[in-house]
Amino acid sequence: MNPLVSIIIPTYNRVSVIKETLDSIANQTYNNWECIIVDDGSTDATFSILQSYENKDKRFKCLKRPEKKKKGANACRNYGFEKSKGEYIQWFDSDDIMHPNKIEKKVNILLNNDVDFVVCSGIEFINTIDNNFTLWNKTISETPVFDHIIGNISLHTNGPLFKRKTIENSELFNEFLMRKQEWEYYTRLLFQTKNYYAIDEILYYFRIHQNSINGLNTISSLKSKVKANRLVFKTIKKNKNLGLDMIFLRRHFLHKYIGYFKLSLKNKMFITNFNTISGIFECVDSKQLVRSLNNILNKTSVLFKNSLNK
Repeated sequence: MNPLVSIIIPTYNRVSVIKETLDSIANQTYNNWECIIVDDGSTDATFSILQSYENKDKRFKCLKRPEKKKKGANACRNYGFEKSKGEYIQWFDSDDIMHPNKIEKKVNILLNNDVDFVVCSGIEFINTIDNNFTLWNKTISETPVFDHIIGNISLHTNGPLFKRKTIENSELFNEFLMRKQEWEYYTRLLFQTKNYYAIDEILYYFRIHQNSINGLNTISSLKSKVKANRLVFKTIKKNKNLGLDMIFLRRHFLHKYIGYFKLSLKNKMFITNFNTISGIFECVDSKQLVRSLNNILNKTSVLFKNSLNK
């Protein structure tokens, strides 16, 4: 068997790095792939570069995001999936690099194991892949949903190769998120299936550059993080009968929201303050809140009576 793999990449103004990404795909030891790159309205020469690769190798397919589609990487990913034909799906980013064996190794796993997707390790780098530092190799867990939610394992956008049938009937990336979108997406997927295989090997390289650092604590970025957390917590509550430690998770999210609230106060992000406070209330068990308020009222009543009797 030689299944077609669809590699789906959103891009925007990546003229300085996208050639390395596309070259790493062209150099894959597995040959039966299509690479669908969706341009999000680049204002530099990115699309011209895409066209040059498409002209040389018809496995590359460059598209422009339709104007009716929402702007952003997630809308481009979802549109790329609509246009894809592969039996297997690999999400990837336009500034990162694939190991030459990435696709072949993961395809072999899917062909020889009864699993829905396969994940691998990755590593961060600056400028060249030899200048690497943070290893992303936390992919194995006996409780993957719980560990993914709290960050004990990390799948990341580039990590999994999916069987198409695993994801085609579910909502894909949330197009209103610009941060934490893969965390929110993979949380939903892991509630759907935990049947995956983890390769303990570095098969992709995640580029760290100024554009990936800028904006980490902007208003839009922080709003997206808060929204992603609220969506994930909503998903958790829908699936709370699956044996998750809800007390721990409520405390975990409460701690995160307090951190976001402090950051929003520091940067005077008042709209984000409101969303964060809403998230805090969502984390509090309503029955527990009522009991706490009753305790406060009872204690206040006792103190008031005692003061009258003096």
